[in-house]
Amino acid sequence: MRRGRTIVGTVGVAVGMLLCALAGAPAQAAPAPPVADSTVMAASPGISPAAERVTHVGRYDFADYPCPLGRACLAVWDDTVGQWKVFHLYRCGAYTLSNWYDLGAMKNNQTGSAAVRTYGSGGGPIRTYPPNGNTIYEVDWYPVWTVRPC
Repeated sequence: MRRGRTIVGTVGVAVGMLLCALAGAPAQAAPAPPVADSTVMAASPGISPAAERVTHVGRYDFADYPCPLGRACLAVWDDTVGQWKVFHLYRCGAYTLSNWYDLGAMKNNQTGSAAVRTYGSGGGPIRTYPPNGNTIYEVDWYPVWTVRPC
């Protein structure tokens, strides 16, 4: 007789635990759908080593932005703030870009023959921008990985 109660009791306890587990289990969210490229979370553009100065200007203000003499001013759209992010480059050397996409702009207000050169992922040259005062060059930043302002 003891044996019958043990089996019935064990089955009852197991069923009760199962019901409690099912009723008290936290709801799980459905897996998120894959994110399309156009909806990737924005990341602010960066440069390494650090630029001499970094500023933000409004959507239409880069055309009137005065790039100081002796500097190259590179503008890339910053989705995190909805403005152009402008990097002032003064020192000669290679600068590595991160999160620079689409079309942007550049003013090469360096002196002498100090051109700004852009390079792709494999290190090959893309384009050379000679000094031009505060005239704007339109630049496709997407293929550019490195910039040399000298």
